[in-house]
Amino acid sequence: MRKIHHKIANKTKIILILFIILFFKGAIYSQSLDEIKKADTIYIYFDRNKKYSIREETFGNEKSEFYKNYIMYRFNPDPMNIISFSSNTYKNRDNIKKGIKNDERIEKKSFLKKNKDIILDYAFFEKNGFKEIFFEIYKKTVYLIDKEEIKGRKIEVKQVDIACYTSFEE
Repeated sequence: MRKIHHKIANKTKIILILFIILFFKGAIYSQSLDEIKKADTIYIYFDRNKKYSIREETFGNEKSEFYKNYIMYRFNPDPMNIISFSSNTYKNRDNIKKGIKNDERIEKKSFLKKNKDIILDYAFFEKNGFKEIFFEIYKKTVYLIDKEEIKGRKIEVKQVDIACYTSFEE
């Protein structure tokens, strides 16, 4: 009887220790608004399979280099709040003439762990408020990581523009 009691007590201790480790690990790796405020570059992690995340490839009527790789990414929690990011080969038509492309690069998967404090996902926007986060990041350099474009251990990171933030308050 005593042996059984010790086994149960030991298992309970192990479970408690694992729970504490997991709890503190989550608290350590979460982004903070202070880190976002300090950073001059931030990353948006976009998962189209998540609720309220929309990815649309957009094509213009004119045959133009500007619309060749134009993609809109939106977090759309409700019709009153929308934040959009646009991805394109070129930032604007002047850059097409000059041949200046937006930054696109391939990173190793460890990039996610290294930059965890400045990678924002939908849950971060929802937790801290879309409007508040928009005003913190709209002047920063913004890159986007599209989950669908992660291939094995390689992650495509591309520079995007904040296309717009729409908020209708009642």
